[in-house]
Amino acid sequence: MNAVLTAAAFCITACVLLKIISSETPAVKTVCAIAAACLVMIRFLDSFLSISDSLTELFDSAGLDEEYLRIIFKALGICYLTQLGCDICRDCGESAIASQLELFGKAALLIVSLPLFSAAADMIKTLLMI
Repeated sequence: MNAVLTAAAFCITACVLLKIISSETPAVKTVCAIAAACLVMIRFLDSFLSISDSLTELFDSAGLDEEYLRIIFKALGICYLTQLGCDICRDCGESAIASQLELFGKAALLIVSLPLFSAAADMIKTLLMI
């Protein structure tokens, strides 16, 4: 909870400062916005390590294949990076590029999750044969 409050306070402060400097130097504003977003992402990744350890233990205790957990983490990473890239592109006024990045992110998500679809299809086949 404390980490969320810290991140929210940082983001609000960054937004206020970016609003102040936006009229004078728009190029510096964009660079500062990207830097602030990256700092929040780094902080999130630091917090995410404890979540990752807990999920790994949960998957181990349930007897689930660790490959599924890797797929979930890859998908989560694709979602976060795609959203960050799209937001930055839109902030720069490049909505067409942001839309293409969204399309690429969706395709990458589909490709990463193909093993899950394959496992689900195998499970359905097994259930139908019984």
